[in-house]
Amino acid sequence: MPDIAHVYANARRRYELGRALSAFRVAFVVVPLAALCARETGEVRRCALVGGALLMAGVAARWRQYRGVHAVDAGLLTGFLPMSAALVLCRFAASWPGGAALGACTAAGFVAGAVAGYASGSRAADAEVWMTVALVAGLTAALGCVGIGIGTTIGTTAAVTLGTIAGALAVTSGGESSR
Repeated sequence: MPDIAHVYANARRRYELGRALSAFRVAFVVVPLAALCARETGEVRRCALVGGALLMAGVAARWRQYRGVHAVDAGLLTGFLPMSAALVLCRFAASWPGGAALGACTAAGFVAGAVAGYASGSRAADAEVWMTVALVAGLTAALGCVGIGIGTTIGTTAAVTLGTIAGALAVTSGGESSR
């Protein structure tokens, strides 16, 4: 008869392995997004760096947070809007003034962040969720912006973060005033 401590340790190890493998499924989304970024912008190193950071953040959140799968999925979905806008702008960025490209990417990032914050910030206790959403959405948006420039990447990522905070605070303050 096996020792109960050995059985428990084996079960715990298999449980954590299953959670880790489940968390790594986010790679099926992140790797193609990083490849698309590299193909469209020509910035292979930057796209690999941002894609690697997005993959690490996504895996860590999905593995270690209680609502990490929800937060990472919401961040990927909402970060896709500014990423797409930036990739489209990459095609026309040579003819656009720098401020206009920054403004368009920042506006798309703020709107996407506000939607993410509003959707995920239903309670003040969910701060961990909307912070994760903001991080993942910002990194996803950064994948599209690295081709335009570092300033646009920073501006869009900051706009996504501020939009997420504003959206989450709007839900939190709206919920308290209706009680």
